[in-house]
Amino acid sequence: MAPRRAHQAAIAAASDGSVLINVVGLLPDAVQSQLSRALGATSLFIGVPLNEKDAAQVVVRLDGAAAEASAHLLGSRPPKRAKSSKRRAARSR
Repeated sequence: MAPRRAHQAAIAAASDGSVLINVVGLLPDAVQSQLSRALGATSLFIGVPLNEKDAAQVVVRLDGAAAEASAHLLGSRPPKRAKSSKRRAARSR
């Protein structure tokens, strides 16, 4: 049996603006393996488009998650030390 691996992406944005969710994990392993062999692929993404309301909710949640990740990253950095005025004066000469 060919090894199969579900694609890690949970969602995708299509060029037409639609948002798709990956439903490959809902398929039985045998079906996933058969599709992988037939397509010659080790990763599968089977996208189902969301309606406008659900897509908008996904976008809002992604925006919130991105803001949280950014805040976490920036908050974990040590604060920058202020440059002394002597250094700035010496550089401007």
